[in-house]
Amino acid sequence: MPAPAEDEPKLPRWKKGVQEGKVEIDGREEGWVALVPRGYTTRKTWPVVLLAHGNGGRAKSFLQVVKPLAGKKPPLLISLERCDNNQDAIGYVPKYLDALKAVFSIDEENVFALGFSGGGFRLWDDIVCKADQLPRFKGVILVGSAKQSFDPPEKPEKAATVILVGDAADPNFKSRPEAEQVLKEKGYEVIVHEHGQGHSMARKPLTEVFEWIAKEIKASRKRTRRR
Repeated sequence: MPAPAEDEPKLPRWKKGVQEGKVEIDGREEGWVALVPRGYTTRKTWPVVLLAHGNGGRAKSFLQVVKPLAGKKPPLLISLERCDNNQDAIGYVPKYLDALKAVFSIDEENVFALGFSGGGFRLWDDIVCKADQLPRFKGVILVGSAKQSFDPPEKPEKAATVILVGDAADPNFKSRPEAEQVLKEKGYEVIVHEHGQGHSMARKPLTEVFEWIAKEIKASRKRTRRR
């Protein structure tokens, strides 16, 4: 992928491993914690998965939960501090994406978001149900959550795949059938992973989700090379 143009501001350099920082959103500093992959450089762009923790969670601890599920060669993982349903976080995941472009070299054709519980419900309202945000994401993964306040818009030409992960017996996942139905009625691609492990980040389905992300990234880059 091409590097940023020479007249654009230079991006910070990051060593591989867990890194922390802050960005300014709406005049306020907001934290993030990232897992920078091996070989990261600003000379090319990188696929990214934005992580939204559940109510009462923290960015650093959620990254540690996700890290072993993301495979041996994970994309850039960035866990967000302000993102759940108990915070004043309406619209914050897309706002973080805008702000983080000044921090990391992000491949805008390969942006994913994964939210757990309250973080997943925020992704539903702030991405899945926003026609201007859907095209910015290749995949939106809701874990232990599904439909929240709104219905999605008519499917735009370019729209994220929505993946619903959860236990049918989990009260937080009870809106899954409604979410799946309304998405399919409007032509969205929907993938459902059900498990029997309660309100949790179940290992097997989430490992499969990250395998799907890896395949999507590989296919996208093949298409780019053919152009």
